[in-house]
Amino acid sequence: MIRKILVLSLLLLLFAGCGRDNADMLQIKKTITRYNQLLADGYKSLNMNSLQEVATPELATKAYYHMSAIGEGKLRMESALKELTFNKIELRQKDEAVVETREVWDFRHVEMKTGKSYYEEKDFVYEMGYTLKKHAEKWTITHITTISGKTGTTTVPWPEIKRNKDMTPVK
Repeated sequence: MIRKILVLSLLLLLFAGCGRDNADMLQIKKTITRYNQLLADGYKSLNMNSLQEVATPELATKAYYHMSAIGEGKLRMESALKELTFNKIELRQKDEAVVETREVWDFRHVEMKTGKSYYEEKDFVYEMGYTLKKHAEKWTITHITTISGKTGTTTVPWPEIKRNKDMTPVK
């Protein structure tokens, strides 16, 4: 009888642990999906503050710097995530996860003044790495790295900039 109780207790503990892991996996996927949605929205609206909903302030600031650099060229990026595949989710500890994704994006750079497409690309494939930490039952992205990127189909190429011999733009 005691043996049956011990076996049943061990099985219950095993299933309870699996349920927690599954809940964590779901939350991790939702966090990364939300991050990508907020990133695309941030580039379009020229405001990356909302990234702090799912990422550290440092990551939001890094995205802001990139968005600002594009903006200095009087451009705004519009992007759409077409496909998100989770290739690996590894729970390293109960409060840390490492994730690898494959993401397919369409994006274009638009002139702020005219709305004209300046550069456009379809089906750009990123292999991405994310590190997440769990604080108070909430997963937050703490680090992102681009593992690789593969050009898709360029529909509007970058304009050729004509330069003089001293590298100043031709007017």
